[in-house]
Amino acid sequence: MKDVRTGDRAVSSIIATILLIGITVVLAATLITVLSGFTNSSHLENVSSSLSLSNKVKNTDGNSVYYLNVSSVSVSPPLGQITVEIFNGSSLLYDGPITNSASGNVTFSFPSPDFSAGNVISITLKGKNSTITTIELIYASTVFSTVSPSY
Repeated sequence: MKDVRTGDRAVSSIIATILLIGITVVLAATLITVLSGFTNSSHLENVSSSLSLSNKVKNTDGNSVYYLNVSSVSVSPPLGQITVEIFNGSSLLYDGPITNSASGNVTFSFPSPDFSAGNVISITLKGKNSTITTIELIYASTVFSTVSPSY
């Protein structure tokens, strides 16, 4: 057979490899830049709500029960993603997520897993002298609501 090539005018394999890697990096960077706009959750950081906290009620066990009423809310994140800080004066009684279970001396109970209008969150504090003076709700590292009991 006769060799058809008449000259060495092809790109070397090293340069071809470098070009392929460069094209891949540029395409990956472009794809990441375009798709990062879809995963931005900054709209969830601006939660506004209207809340009220009922007076303390003693249950049959002598524990203090409060009811946090959600009147309105701009965004309805899952309650598990909201951190609550419960204070008695300057003492921090609880700092953690709102879960439908007991955690230390605090028990939460709620009908809906979302922080949505109409939801009533029951907060039970164990102990006869347990009093809530302030509750702060935190979402995406921002305190979006502070509420005190109405007396």
